[in-house]
Amino acid sequence: MDSILLVKIISALSYPLGLLLVLAILRWILRAIGLKGVGSFLGLVGIFILVTASNPLVAHWLVSSLEQQYPQQALSDIAEHDAIVVLGGGLRLPQLPARHTQIGAGSDRYWYATRLYRAGKAAKIVLTGGNLFEQPGYESEAFYAAELLQEWGVPQQAIAIETHSRNTLQNMQNTSSYLKSKQISTILLVTSALHMPRAYNIFKSMPISITPASAGVLVREHVQPQIFDWIPSSAALSMTTVALHEYYGIWFEQLKALIDRG
Repeated sequence: MDSILLVKIISALSYPLGLLLVLAILRWILRAIGLKGVGSFLGLVGIFILVTASNPLVAHWLVSSLEQQYPQQALSDIAEHDAIVVLGGGLRLPQLPARHTQIGAGSDRYWYATRLYRAGKAAKIVLTGGNLFEQPGYESEAFYAAELLQEWGVPQQAIAIETHSRNTLQNMQNTSSYLKSKQISTILLVTSALHMPRAYNIFKSMPISITPASAGVLVREHVQPQIFDWIPSSAALSMTTVALHEYYGIWFEQLKALIDRG
């Protein structure tokens, strides 16, 4: 089995809704063999997971704990670099019935890279990102991102694309050779603020100077009646899930490093 597919399946079953599915199956099995008490306990655990994961306070805390590690900076505070490296994410391919590339959650990174370029922070933008799974008849995400940047005024000669990476580690590996060939020694690393801790930890192994340039931010100052901080919501559940995705990735990289050293 494709290793990335296997990781995605395991991850999906480790997120709140995936855990609920696993617990529901275990509960059914335990009740079927006469262990109704244990099955009922697992049912309560499932309810606790769902209520906790969908609580806005929990979701905001988890996301903020990642986003605040590399907070967004004003353009005027960012120095000039050799290149801007943008990690894939957020674009939806123009697959039918859609007739054009669509901007989804996390795609602020492309507009932010455009703003950095326009502000003279680098003369080159490197877009890295293939499709997670093969999409017959369609190009990679980086290809469509390049089209989008050109529509926003970035000249084609200022854009380089890497179209084969399927995760953050491959983003780094596949981009490294290009940067070396162009003798690029300083880059602005652009991705969402949520993803930046994991991405920077992977990219910092490269023998170049890397400056995190966080793009989209999920948790912002927002005034609303406090009661909504306690009411479970699907939006909060989604935020908890994406935060756990990042933490799982960080822990996996840490575990891998320990195994490699030992």
